Amino acid sequence: MRSLDVDVPKTISSVLSTHDFRGRKDLIEKVFTEDVKFWHLFFQTVNRKELFGVYQMWGFYNFWIGVKYTRVVPDRKNHRVVVDLIETINVWWNIFPYLGIPIHLNMHVVLGTDPHPDPTTNDELIFTYQEDHIFWVESFLALNPILTLGLGPLCLKYLRPVAGSAYAAIGNLVYSRDLDVPNHLKRQSKTKGFQNIEKDIVDAIHVAYGGSAKAKWDFSQQMYSGEAEFWHPLFIVRGKENIFGAHMFWSFINRKTNAKVKRIVLGENDDLVMVDLEQQYWPYLWHPAWPPLAIWVHVILTLDKADTDHSSKVIVKHEDHILWVESLILRNLGPVSRLYDIVIRRYIGIFFCWLGNSIYQMLLFLSHAADMFWEEFTTAKNAPTQS
Repeated sequence: MRSLDVDVPKTISSVLSTHDFRGRKDLIEKVFTEDVKFWHLFFQTVNRKELFGVYQMWGFYNFWIGVKYTRVVPDRKNHRVVVDLIETINVWWNIFPYLGIPIHLNMHVVLGTDPHPDPTTNDELIFTYQEDHIFWVESFLALNPILTLGLGPLCLKYLRPVAGSAYAAIGNLVYSRDLDVPNHLKRQSKTKGFQNIEKDIVDAIHVAYGGSAKAKWDFSQQMYSGEAEFWHPLFIVRGKENIFGAHMFWSFINRKTNAKVKRIVLGENDDLVMVDLEQQYWPYLWHPAWPPLAIWVHVILTLDKADTDHSSKVIVKHEDHILWVESLILRNLGPVSRLYDIVIRRYIGIFFCWLGNSIYQMLLFLSHAADMFWEEFTTAKNAPTQS
């Protein structure tokens, strides 16, 4: 694969949407390593045969699969590609395709690439692992209005700005009473921006998702543009002070918050930063001795040059995409989460492998049988008649 921006979407679409089961197998053997790992909320596979079985099963269960790409961000330094996409599925064993209603899934996909490709091949990159994350709540509310009787898009359009105003007002009101904050607010920090994005972004994330009120105020004043937008599935706010209030509202309803950064991917021109993190939090009703609850967040920061200093960049849009279902099942159910993560997902992956490869063998048998029948039929048809 010579161009990640072009070839990665093309490859994903081909693997998903093709009904040529032989072609799918050949393509997977070409672009995935033998020991490729596939991570998914519902299963886990550990080699190429199992991965093919999963793809074959999923392709067989759908009339057709469409893919629309919203972002493709190569990270050559760390040998991976981050892809945000919307997958359109039409599973034949439910009623929706027969009513002309496809289901749309908002997904976040991470593909690992081989850091030492074979120089004798024409392809430059081979995939070594794949992660599929699905934003179930966002998909349900924003992309499938028929499932919410049309209320999902209306709620997102009209209620999120109201919720954002309320969160910002409560956050600013509560923290304006802090003895340290009022004096600090009077100093009105100057917009600073990111000087070294790769270095500064980690500290910024820790402040935004776990810092003190003073640190959050500095962060909101220095790192956001004046008209910056903070997008969240449950609210939208605009402006530095409202963004500060929204951050403070989350701190207000929790005893303590913290963030663990999993990965950071920078866009080609450093105008986009994608951060995957685990936000840990201790609600007030949560005993301090208990392990924290967690939310997995896919953060997208859109950057632009600062007005005061063109050598630095500020945040013009901050998006938080929440993996609520994955966080609940894999992180917040205690021993059940650990059992499901380590044991149950693995056995489901083995089952899907067996099912997908069985479907492949069945299709291969039927294809050979059809070829033999057609060959005998044409032979009999073209044979000379005996008088």
